[in-house]
Amino acid sequence: MECRTLDLVLISAKELKNVSLFGKMDVYAVVSISSPVQKLVAPVVKLVHDRGLNPTWFFPMKFTVDEAAAMRDNLMLVIKIKAIGMFTNWKLGEVKVPIKELMESVNSDGSYRLRRSSGKTTKGEVCFSYIFGEKFLVKPPQKQISRVWPGS
Repeated sequence: MECRTLDLVLISAKELKNVSLFGKMDVYAVVSISSPVQKLVAPVVKLVHDRGLNPTWFFPMKFTVDEAAAMRDNLMLVIKIKAIGMFTNWKLGEVKVPIKELMESVNSDGSYRLRRSSGKTTKGEVCFSYIFGEKFLVKPPQKQISRVWPGS
């Protein structure tokens, strides 16, 4: 199958909702691509003044993308923004972008509004930049044949 690398830099999140009633809200991101699932976690950004509401990562990530699956619109880039508080953890929102949309775009950066799991928009947005590498071939994993021997 033909694949390409996706080099993505998670830049920042902006204007996040402050969900912490007491203490600090430290923010991190989980970035994944489906089929096969590839997941990377951006480090926690500690709250310094308003940085918990506007965290900056500039965190590079590399994924392998099956080009045929992407063009069939079967692959999704998912960025989940989460916060660690003094007493609990929160899901602040997520961004879902079809890989096909990124491949067809003339821009190499994106800014997307956060949404709840239900699909409703929520406060905040995520910014990232990306570039696709050259195509390369990957052999699909071969299926293993199991044999049953007589008497076993």
